Amino acid sequence: MQLGIDIGGTHTDGVLLDKNDQLINHNKLPTDYHNLADTILSSCQKLTSNSNRNNLNRLVLSTTLITNLIIKGGGHSTGLLLIPGPGLNPAWYNYSPYTKIISGSIDHRGRKVKDITEKEVKKGVANFIKQGVNNIGICGKFSTRNPSQELKIKKIIENNFPEIKNITLSHKLSGKLNYPRRIATTYLNTGVQKPHNKFISDIQTGLNKLNLEAPVYILKADGGTMPLKEAKNLPIESINSGPAASIMGILALTKPTETTLGLDIGGTTTDISLFVGQEPIFKPKGITINNYKTSVRGLYNQSIGVGGDSLIQIKDGKLKIGPQRKGSAAAFGGPAPTPTDALVYLNLTNNGDKKKATASLNPLAKKLHLSTSELAEKIITKFCSQIQTKINQILTKLNNQPVYTINKLLTDNTIQPTRLVGIGGPAKTIIPKLANRLNLKYEVPDHSAVANAVGAALARTTKECTLYADTSRSYYNIPELGIEKEITDEFNLETAKKIAQQELNSNLKNQTAEIKITNSETFNLIRGFKTTGQIIKVTAQVKPGRRRTNAN
Repeated sequence: MQLGIDIGGTHTDGVLLDKNDQLINHNKLPTDYHNLADTILSSCQKLTSNSNRNNLNRLVLSTTLITNLIIKGGGHSTGLLLIPGPGLNPAWYNYSPYTKIISGSIDHRGRKVKDITEKEVKKGVANFIKQGVNNIGICGKFSTRNPSQELKIKKIIENNFPEIKNITLSHKLSGKLNYPRRIATTYLNTGVQKPHNKFISDIQTGLNKLNLEAPVYILKADGGTMPLKEAKNLPIESINSGPAASIMGILALTKPTETTLGLDIGGTTTDISLFVGQEPIFKPKGITINNYKTSVRGLYNQSIGVGGDSLIQIKDGKLKIGPQRKGSAAAFGGPAPTPTDALVYLNLTNNGDKKKATASLNPLAKKLHLSTSELAEKIITKFCSQIQTKINQILTKLNNQPVYTINKLLTDNTIQPTRLVGIGGPAKTIIPKLANRLNLKYEVPDHSAVANAVGAALARTTKECTLYADTSRSYYNIPELGIEKEITDEFNLETAKKIAQQELNSNLKNQTAEIKITNSETFNLIRGFKTTGQIIKVTAQVKPGRRRTNAN
């Protein structure tokens, strides 16, 4: 058996699947933002109350914790130690008010140009501590080619400042260069580590009390999973975990074979995704969150601040839906009218108290000189119109830029959907209306209300690593895995591919995975008229994917 739990902005959905991926049980609980761990554990307890918990093989969580912390600026103060290099001035990327650019430098081939100064590092860290900062991120411009200076600084801090508990090294987050993105990613990862680790600790404690001993995984932005132990050091990988769950849910419950729009209509937002054939659109360079361009690769998603529980108001004599949410729909005991109340009033859903929905809509109808029925119809029309406008904006933007799927750069980047798939609570009533407006075929799969949790449960573990070799200097390194080894003159591209796959497979331990080489390149080093060696770069990856469920 396997559990999938998706913590959304309004509700937390949970599913329990059997060994054949068939749905055994599911639930939907209100999300308690003040205690996410309790919400998750309550869902687990209810889902497994009639099952033998010893048969549980794994639990996968998709969580909005890190995304919300970053958007709300709720992380802890972070000191940044930046090691410069040739080219861009690191002072341009002082994301933290506590930034120190220190001496030291590595060049683009991983050669030490200038050593760091221990005295300067100690002075910089002591100054951070005086200002109340005890989380530190270290980012060297070419640390992915040679991480020795980042490691040396970490050792100096550990030996002299025991009060510093959280240290992030940029070369552990990404094997690619792109200094600005690695600085931003290092900064964000360091700031959210403490609350994230408390969340993990609470989850582990609670699961022990429930006697749930199955391994726990966190869903990442790329639609893959990572073990809880690994997640402790890489909380930034779980940004956009929720939207990734909805995309994996659509893949699990449907068979996208053409260009497809995916909509996840939640209580607070509607998430929009796109599929070309069977593959979701991907952001290989990294996700942007709260104006920070990160190196976290992820599935393409855009959100609009309208959902089933969005607040409906009259502003300047006009109807306004969202982005504010005051709580549940009035029909479910909430404080204000919402699109869900319009659905309840129009008998488009069997759930909810129609009297309460009517009472919430009547004052607005009176202000607009409409009948309650006319207002409810107007709300649904406007709700669909706002989503349609956002979809058109997304398609216009995508059709004017390079577009990638998980596997490739699309050579024909004209994205024209022919099909609409909808999931989420209001999907059964809203999707047919939207499909009609967009002139698309549509599908609302069974179990669409808990599709995100199904997607989380069935996501496979993913991992990527980058091997960089310099034959003239007789070494290669794989920064994400902390590997550096000597090589001989016979080392070549094929050897590099084989080693990258072997090392990644070894890191995944007991998990069976298909590892593919997603990028490889080599170029000669010339001095005078003579070839003196080669630079070889190889990227190996377990790509995101899911197992087919029989629940649909």
